[in-house]
Amino acid sequence: MMAKRYSRRAILGSATVVGGAAFLAACGAQTGAMPAEEMPAEKAEEAQAEAAPEMEPVQLIYLSRDSASTTEKVRAYFDTYEAETPNVTIDLQNLPSVAEAETKLRVAAAAGVPIDFLRCSWGSYLDLAEAEVLSQLDEFFKRDGLVATEIFLPATLTQWLDKGVLWGMPASGNCDALLMNKQLLDTAGLDAPSTDPADASWTMDKFLDYAQAMTQGDEQFGHTGGVSAFNVSGIATGTYFGEFCWNEEEKRGNMDSPVFIDALQYWYDLREKHNVVPNADQSAALSGEQHIWQTGKVGFHITNGYKPAVDFEVIGAALPYTGEAPNKSGRAWYPAILMGVGEKVDHAWNVMKWMMSGENSVGYTLAVNHTISPVAAVSTLPAERLKAETGYDSVAHANQSAYSGPAGWGLLRYTTWGEWRAAIGPIYEEFNTGNMTAEEYGRAATDLLNAIIIPE
Repeated sequence: MMAKRYSRRAILGSATVVGGAAFLAACGAQTGAMPAEEMPAEKAEEAQAEAAPEMEPVQLIYLSRDSASTTEKVRAYFDTYEAETPNVTIDLQNLPSVAEAETKLRVAAAAGVPIDFLRCSWGSYLDLAEAEVLSQLDEFFKRDGLVATEIFLPATLTQWLDKGVLWGMPASGNCDALLMNKQLLDTAGLDAPSTDPADASWTMDKFLDYAQAMTQGDEQFGHTGGVSAFNVSGIATGTYFGEFCWNEEEKRGNMDSPVFIDALQYWYDLREKHNVVPNADQSAALSGEQHIWQTGKVGFHITNGYKPAVDFEVIGAALPYTGEAPNKSGRAWYPAILMGVGEKVDHAWNVMKWMMSGENSVGYTLAVNHTISPVAAVSTLPAERLKAETGYDSVAHANQSAYSGPAGWGLLRYTTWGEWRAAIGPIYEEFNTGNMTAEEYGRAATDLLNAIIIPE
């Protein structure tokens, strides 16, 4: 299948630059050259010729799996880099599926025309590293005196580190947070919870109390029922009590721990015991074909930043949490730019450095419809800008991102993740329909994690 190509201008010959004054200033770059306007005309021309030799035109290929509308915004974003670096053109190639994107990367490398960038918005990449079609990034950071842990939010790096090697540059992000129907809160006489994830008073017991206060029989409910934007077979439930599904350091599953089992039971009981979450029939009766959150008949909705259009006032809050500080609830997700191999890696690295600078990081985050910059110094700026420009208050998402762990908690990098997901799905259904206890399910899920993710 031929990839869709995006390129707006012919490649021009000119001088290569690292990628903008903002990044150079941030890195403390200086020059000792005399300004051209202070030199005699002949000397200025000689200095300019010496400083800006003719460079061969370079075309870089950026591969992604994004929607057409997102790709258009990313195209406009990279137009800025092309304007600053006239000898470089960035050609966007967009494929509709993960499998096609990964195959394209492998085939291009084997053909001697490797892809320069891959926007990895899914999880698994270690098979690509093993196939030697990706470049390790550590040497580039070290060469330029950059320290990834000083530039990025710590949680943004977890997914892209393996055995101490950094394979991806986190480029954008989103994070779970709580949306609330202000009218239902006010009617129930409830104060809005804090947007600060460090507020220890916003516990899971209080979350239940609030949900019960907003529930009225079959006509109104406290919560839509979601746990996280990434809760495959219950893997996010334990985070609200301080437990992750997978221990990456010890390479073992953790869904059979007593705390995680209690967490599975908590979320099950919200629907089946406390009736603050509508079941399928109740949801259909209230909402029809629209999302139940849009009805205005539910108080809470956990989301990663996606906000369906509604006719009522929505405010945000941090996720509730009961456990050892800091708040570990929910999950964040930080897609990364992976670098290919070949003779153009230095040019590709220049683009990646440009993307790391504050304003450029914010611009890319918004171009891909995310709310959080992984660059620590500007992590909340996309959310603040969205609020100012569109009225969408995603500040709670940005605040939570400093606390929540990465989606999958280390699992998604493994190529065997899909095997576990397929194997556990029917078993999770047995738990959800009451045919299996939380303890039985937690043990089954953990046994499969230990057997499948890293097979002996």
